Amino acid sequence: MSAHVTATVRACFAALRMIRSVRRSLPRHALLAMVRALVVSKVDYCNSVLAGLPVALLQRLQSVLNAAARLVFSVRKSEHITPLLRQLHWFRSEFSFGYVP
Repeated sequence: MSAHVTATVRACFAALRMIRSVRRSLPRHALLAMVRALVVSKVDYCNSVLAGLPVALLQRLQSVLNAAARLVFSVRKSEHITPLLRQLHWFRSEFSFGYVP
């Protein structure tokens, strides 16, 4: 599963870099639609298989969602991410991927 997570994270960050280059030309609803189509769909694909993965792998997937939320709202990396994820109705990985502490 490590190879799958690595490939997914790599593809998602590549899509985020491409979206970032056209971000200023798009209204927020179009930007959000692109992020959902090109990034969130990749992270969400077969997410039931991700249940029970090690925390380190889940954190890598969560970092993709965090970066996508920051891109949509144009905020810095130092700003708190939880309110942004709530506004987008994206849950943290421990809830969406079956993480059990």
